[in-house]
Amino acid sequence: MIYFDNAATTREKPKEVLDAFVYYVTQIGVSPGRGSYSLGIEASRMLYKSRVTVAEYFGINEPNVIFTKNSTEAINLFFRGFLNKGDHVVISPYEHNAVLRPLEMMRKEGLIDYSVIERDDLSESNEFILDKYTRENTKVIALTLASNLTGRIIFRSSLFNAARQRGIKTFVDASQGAGKIKLNMFADGIDYLAFTGHKDLKALPGVGGLCSRETLDFNPLIQGGTGVHGHEKTNPHIFPEGYESGTLNMPAIWALKTAIEIVSKDFQERSVRTKALTEELMSQLLSLENVTVYDKDFERVDTIGFNIDGYSSNEMVGILDKNNICTRGGIHCAILAHEALGTVDKGVVRVSLSEKNTEEEIQELIGVIKSLGEK
Repeated sequence: MIYFDNAATTREKPKEVLDAFVYYVTQIGVSPGRGSYSLGIEASRMLYKSRVTVAEYFGINEPNVIFTKNSTEAINLFFRGFLNKGDHVVISPYEHNAVLRPLEMMRKEGLIDYSVIERDDLSESNEFILDKYTRENTKVIALTLASNLTGRIIFRSSLFNAARQRGIKTFVDASQGAGKIKLNMFADGIDYLAFTGHKDLKALPGVGGLCSRETLDFNPLIQGGTGVHGHEKTNPHIFPEGYESGTLNMPAIWALKTAIEIVSKDFQERSVRTKALTEELMSQLLSLENVTVYDKDFERVDTIGFNIDGYSSNEMVGILDKNNICTRGGIHCAILAHEALGTVDKGVVRVSLSEKNTEEEIQELIGVIKSLGEK
């Protein structure tokens, strides 16, 4: 089987990541902050070390990291806590539904409003974008790091730094690309960042988080047990525990720490490998007359979105699956991007690579496409 759906979840995890998970389950096996006995204290130490590793990876000096079950929860935590009635948000047309839907729901509730940067305007100057799309009540500009549909890199640090100079806060959804693009929240002008573990960071499902330059000071998303100040009838105003109600997925968090260490260590090697594979796939696709590749002229991560003349994306996914090639079709939880690209009706075939893929696998994919007759 050939796996080309790494933008959804990286299928092959480093052995060290799996070992870290097993170690926590078998050797620790308890929750942090839930007991003063030695194992509980060790669990709390491991949680703190994990926060430090994540913070260092994203370039913040303090372990201002709240762990969630995924980036979607982190994004909802941020928008629901940070935004107030009357606020305005600027987003790109490539945002995942994890960003769009919370904002749209808050708009329908009469709480906030948002504007979507037009696709063609993304290449304009920082001043042009900020002048055209921000308002007096714009509180934050929120951009995805990279499109989960076409691979196009959307975030740019110069725009965020320019926004901050105007007093506008900045937020990046790093779900796509966090392990492929090095970010430094201070240097890149990022105030808040959401991430997930199971994609480019090579970690396990069930863990993500929200990083911030400064200690958060807004309401938590969920009320419940926090392991501290149990006498209070609502979540205590303590960072970060007050934002982490319920039992944390510590086995996955500890595995995430290991995954980030590995990703950091072999970053350059993986980047060279996946860039070469992406360029090979792009070259092969562009050589075919019946193929349309989207955002082909933009800098990208190792994800490519395309369509085949005469076939819907889901039809192509079915054909490829019969040839033991795993890809994805449809909307990809990115309706704004499809509206911008004009692909709502047929969707897009997405191939997302990893360093584990090979040139031979790419040739098999291209061979199937070439074998298609006219429809």
